[in-house]
Amino acid sequence: MTAKRFQQIKLVFVVLTAMIVGQSIVLNEYLVPLIALIISTLVLIYLRRKVVEVVADERDHAIGGKAAFLSIQIYSWIAVVIMLVLFGLRANNPAYEPIATTLAYSTCALMLIYSGAFRYLVGPRGKQ
Repeated sequence: MTAKRFQQIKLVFVVLTAMIVGQSIVLNEYLVPLIALIISTLVLIYLRRKVVEVVADERDHAIGGKAAFLSIQIYSWIAVVIMLVLFGLRANNPAYEPIATTLAYSTCALMLIYSGAFRYLVGPRGKQ
């Protein structure tokens, strides 16, 4: 399979998955989108292995890593600022407190997941 054909198939899967998720949410079916996401991910992983061309080079991976790290930093800063503002305004509206707490925990979870993924990807090489 060529890289171009794989990209076309991937686009079809994205559109179909989005349609399934959207329709399922409207119908209050929350298990169907989860199953659709798992199946489409597994099929795309299988099809990706059938591609004989080079899909991405080292430069793409390096840029992707930097973009992911920058995205995490930007999200963390924005979430912390919004969280502090919401905690400051909780006297005006008590509903702000759980929103601020959720932002705080989601930011911490994101950083922990990133750290864990980084350690996993470094693997035994990092131990010296």
